[in-house]
Amino acid sequence: MTRRLLLSYLGLAVLILVVLEVPFGFIAARHESGSAQAQATRDATEIAIGSAEVLEAGNRAGLQALVEDYFSRTGAEVVVAGAGGRVIASDDPDRDHDIDNHHALLYRALRGGTVSALVQDEGRPTAVAAVPIGSALRPLGAVLISVSVGVYTDRIQDVWTALAGFGLAVLVLTTIVGLALARSLTRPLAVLEATVARFGDGDLSSRVPSGLEPQEMATLAESFNDMAQRLEELISAQTRFVADASHQLRSPLTALRLRLENLEAELDEQTGEALAAAGREVQRLSRLVDGLLVLSRADSTFPELQPVDVAQVITERCEAWSALAAERRIALQDRIADRLVTSALLVPGDLDQILDNLLANALDAAPADTSIRVTLEPGARRDRLALHVTDEGPGMDEEERARAFDRFWQGPGRRGGHSGLGLAIVRQLAQRNGAEVHLQAAPSGGLDVVVILRAATERAASTAKPWAPVG
Repeated sequence: MTRRLLLSYLGLAVLILVVLEVPFGFIAARHESGSAQAQATRDATEIAIGSAEVLEAGNRAGLQALVEDYFSRTGAEVVVAGAGGRVIASDDPDRDHDIDNHHALLYRALRGGTVSALVQDEGRPTAVAAVPIGSALRPLGAVLISVSVGVYTDRIQDVWTALAGFGLAVLVLTTIVGLALARSLTRPLAVLEATVARFGDGDLSSRVPSGLEPQEMATLAESFNDMAQRLEELISAQTRFVADASHQLRSPLTALRLRLENLEAELDEQTGEALAAAGREVQRLSRLVDGLLVLSRADSTFPELQPVDVAQVITERCEAWSALAAERRIALQDRIADRLVTSALLVPGDLDQILDNLLANALDAAPADTSIRVTLEPGARRDRLALHVTDEGPGMDEEERARAFDRFWQGPGRRGGHSGLGLAIVRQLAQRNGAEVHLQAAPSGGLDVVVILRAATERAASTAKPWAPVG
């Protein structure tokens, strides 16, 4: 914005300079041209007066002396023509004076008129003046003077140079003053922008300092602070409610599940099956409460990213889930690409939860005697890692994959105890870590969940932001 304001000031200054200086320059140039012609006319009139006295006395030699004297003093070319238009005296009798170029001026002077013009003579600007000798009604002849106006041309150039220098000085001064003024206007905006950025990054306590100028900016800052205060209170109240509710529900749900399990052994088969179904619902509620607690923490915090060994986390989580996978006759396989840097920028512990939810969903969907593969390979870019969790279950069509990240959504054919929060938790944790999650059909017909992680390169570590998408 500073650049735009400065350019607007400079554009206005240039417009004013053009409107004022260009007409003034042309007026000055016209004035100098008129001065050159007027000087030539005065000299020609002076010579014409002297020539009339000499011609009336019949002294042709005196006329030539008069012309040569003027030439020696000024260096201007002088031609005196008789009443018939024939040259009777000139500054250099040995030189042929070509008066054809000025025939119209000489003709008008022989008819009694005084004329002048500014012409180009061999590429040089020249003032030409023609004045009648004697009476304007019956001239005895005419005087034609050609004066080089190099001095006047230099004056015109000096005028344009002075105008250009003045314009440049004005532009420099406009730049200095405009830059100071633009910065004074944009400095409060920069403060507001920095505060908004911190607030958007998760620092809900960020506020714009008071005392900003101008008054409109102070009003805007006050409005932002009021909005930020209300948002902080709303988000904090929501987070506290979800966290408190989750904590309060976990203990009674655990106790209820234990009581149901103890009663199951003492009841008959039919009642035991109904009690087992109730136990599964209690288990589902427990998972739902745990998921809500994870989501409430992920929504409200943006901890700093640190390098995490993805391969080590994959190995640990696969070992932790191997017993359940073996119980369901599912092969749990992990594969790390050769010579791959496996360190990624993550919040410690988040990748564990991501893998836990993905493996729980995969085990829930995969039929017996199939396999689940956890693969880590290079991403599409050099600073990216691609983590795949692939099962051989029924998979999802395009519409189901579009809804799979919705909270509490459950696809068809899911086993009991599923909360519908697994992929929602995965996406929320991924966003907090600057990662992306995609669902795609696996070659085996199941589902391939792809998590794109940011590799812990030196450059990525210096610019990492948890809230920035991988892109």
